[in-house]
Amino acid sequence: MNKYEIILRKLNPTIEEEVTIELNKTMLTVFAGICSYPIQVDQSYWITFSMSDFELHEQDCSEEYSVIRVNNAYSYELKGILNGDTIDTGVFKIQDEYLSFEFGYLDGKYICLYVDRLDIEFL
Repeated sequence: MNKYEIILRKLNPTIEEEVTIELNKTMLTVFAGICSYPIQVDQSYWITFSMSDFELHEQDCSEEYSVIRVNNAYSYELKGILNGDTIDTGVFKIQDEYLSFEFGYLDGKYICLYVDRLDIEFL
């Protein structure tokens, strides 16, 4: 499991679990389902990523790294290289053992992953 130090940039006053974080100069709005302590804006925290419901396919004729938010939701299009059970997006790595079980034939290839919800856990 990859751990990252982020800066919390925004808390949504309406949706308690919605947070905007900064990681490697990239802003991400994600779902923070697990946080066992009070958090404050502009403070640094350690987190891990997880994802729920995703679709994956091999990139056609490109070797691209990117993290793009879809439809102002928690959905993201992640592009990067698949290494076993981990996709490296260039901004962060996200691990799911299902990736190696179901998509092992794409190991070492550039993929595009459409994630329904990108989650974080505050450690």
